Amino acid sequence: MSRRPPGEHGPRERRLRAGGWLVLAVALGALAATASASLDGPGRARLLRVVGILVAGGLAVGTPHLLFPDPALRRLQLANPAARRLLRRQLGRWLPGVAVLTVPVAVIAGTDGGRIAEGVLSMAALGLFAWARASTLGIRVRSWERGDGGAAYRRAVARHPRLRFQVPDELVPSFALTAEVFTAGSLLAIAGQAAGEGLGTLVAPVVLVLVTLAHVARERETFDQAFWTTNGVWEDAFQPSGGSQEGRAPLAIEAVYWAPRALRARVWAGLVSLDRRLPLGRIATLGLALLALTHLAGAGEGLRLATLALYVAAVNGAVVLTAVDAVVPGPLAHRLGGIGGWALARFLMNVRWLPPLAATCLLLVWLADGVGWTDLAVWTLVDLGAAALSAVGVTVVSHTRFHRLHA
Repeated sequence: MSRRPPGEHGPRERRLRAGGWLVLAVALGALAATASASLDGPGRARLLRVVGILVAGGLAVGTPHLLFPDPALRRLQLANPAARRLLRRQLGRWLPGVAVLTVPVAVIAGTDGGRIAEGVLSMAALGLFAWARASTLGIRVRSWERGDGGAAYRRAVARHPRLRFQVPDELVPSFALTAEVFTAGSLLAIAGQAAGEGLGTLVAPVVLVLVTLAHVARERETFDQAFWTTNGVWEDAFQPSGGSQEGRAPLAIEAVYWAPRALRARVWAGLVSLDRRLPLGRIATLGLALLALTHLAGAGEGLRLATLALYVAAVNGAVVLTAVDAVVPGPLAHRLGGIGGWALARFLMNVRWLPPLAATCLLLVWLADGVGWTDLAVWTLVDLGAAALSAVGVTVVSHTRFHRLHA
């Protein structure tokens, strides 16, 4: 019998995960090198802070979706580990991602030691802050559901109804978390720009790290309560329902018109699961807006190419979530089809994002200098290639893992 604590990976899984993180770090580093190749020192500093704001936006939206629910939740419930072990497990899952985020900012910083220190420390501070606030989100949500939390907000809304957010009260903590993380990242960038150069640029990230450590120290002994509650909140949020919590109906199966009938149910189920797990529509919209802005502003070719590559990788890489057992259980996927069928279904899930990209390119043909009809063909081929590559890669890895586990 294995002596590993429930939920922890074996040596082979750890090597695969480490390899995946390494590939991602190299890819982001290459994008950063392309984006900053023609920039001087001040230009690199500005790009460093812009990237910090963009990362803050991504963490603000994505952190809870990446952390919860824990893929080993059922096994952990059976073992009921101590609070500190749960804390170590969650940090162990999160810290590799934070380390990867430090790679592109270190590349952008170039050879300047001060800029490298500022970028790396800012990414580490922001990543830890986002994790610390998200890890205890469930406690705040349940408090608002009971009516114990949010007294000041409710009093303000009672006096001035226009101050009410357009979400149910129990979702206000999630809304506030998004604002907290994005504001923290923006303040780091503003403070760094105001400080200019030298040790002054490190003050803001050091303060954020200290604030985060104080928060973690306060929650350390009771982290098990936060862990179980927050996982429960997000597991409830991802359960099938008649409509989303945002008041809109889920994707109708008739809307998946581009998929053949033999694959339509599979494609529809995958897209509904993705929409429930990750706000990919908002992420894609932000990515397209950033892509358009870099071209309209006449940014360097390296930055424009890096932005396009990042967008294509993000929207097509999200299909990896359909290989998680919590979304599509391995035995069910095996019964419903083989590698070819699932690879084609995932490719069709990714094709969903091609029309918005093509429409953005068409708009830029008319509005931006240096964008022509050839770019439309290139963008389309790049997106289709990434869609196919990610679909095949995720499917092969998923089926290999299933057969290894059930051989």
